[in-house]
Amino acid sequence: MSNFVLNKGVTNNTVVTVGERSQLLNPYYLISFTNKFSTDTTVCSLQASVSNDRYDLFEITETTNPDNTSGEVLLMAGEWSYKIYESTTQTLDPNETTGRVLQRGLIIVK
Repeated sequence: MSNFVLNKGVTNNTVVTVGERSQLLNPYYLISFTNKFSTDTTVCSLQASVSNDRYDLFEITETTNPDNTSGEVLLMAGEWSYKIYESTTQTLDPNETTGRVLQRGLIIVK
């Protein structure tokens, strides 16, 4: 489990450790965000901008007009949980991934 902060209106560098659990070469990652209070869910799909033996760096942009296939999301301020899945193709549907949750955690959006 990993916890981090996303700032609204900017590109956030987010470090996770999913590559070591991945079973695919050059996977796409789907991140599913669920609000802790309203249970609203949103997703984004992206590839790691840096991936090595120690960590994977994702650039997640919080924006009012997101392209969810480019690592962009619209999240209201507050607490969210997340799950990261892997896929051979870019998708916004968790059912089209391998189904394995590589990492989960909590985030604060401010």
